[in-house]
Amino acid sequence: MDASKDDDGCCPGNGTEGACEGGGRKRDRAATEGALLDAAKLVFAERGFDAATTREIAGRAGVNEQLIQRYFSGKSGLLLAVVERYWREESGGCDLPPPHEDLETDLARFLHAQLKHSWACRDFTRVVLARALVDQAVADEMARTLSQSRIPCLLRRLEGFRARGAIAADADLANVAAGIATLSFGLGFLDQVVFGRDDAGICAMVGTLAHTIAHGLTPR
Repeated sequence: MDASKDDDGCCPGNGTEGACEGGGRKRDRAATEGALLDAAKLVFAERGFDAATTREIAGRAGVNEQLIQRYFSGKSGLLLAVVERYWREESGGCDLPPPHEDLETDLARFLHAQLKHSWACRDFTRVVLARALVDQAVADEMARTLSQSRIPCLLRRLEGFRARGAIAADADLANVAAGIATLSFGLGFLDQVVFGRDDAGICAMVGTLAHTIAHGLTPR
């Protein structure tokens, strides 16, 4: 072993973690963690949690494999960190179409946007959902992020309609938003990805749901 490096491939005594890892490239810890998270998301999506190895993840990131244990306490901790960052990015901004003036149309557009999002993220979602069944920390993170990302985005849109008089004043919009977000996950992941339901059938369900929900929220 090169005496100028410690066990995880870092140069000791220079005050910078990871300064020599990855073939001598300069990296600070944040950059190293970011590279590992990016690589882990790809490898988990491609191979699944069980088949993914820390060696391959570290290799793709271009860093020492031991840093996964050091920074994330192993593969499970790394997946949780990926989930946390992924959902944090989700909550940072909702990739949704601009609000429409008609409530039913706006709800349909929201649901269609969720379908598109679920399809784009299908491989990673498979891994996370399967892991959530046996790892409560992952399940808790999924629940926390749902409540802090898509639900608030939809709630703000619904509140805008209520302010314009298009939704009944006494409607429980927090629960409505939570219910629609849950339905959108079912349509986007279960019906579309797991069950492979045809597009026409899913679009018909979206239209029916949007119409029914909008009708129920309209002031009487």
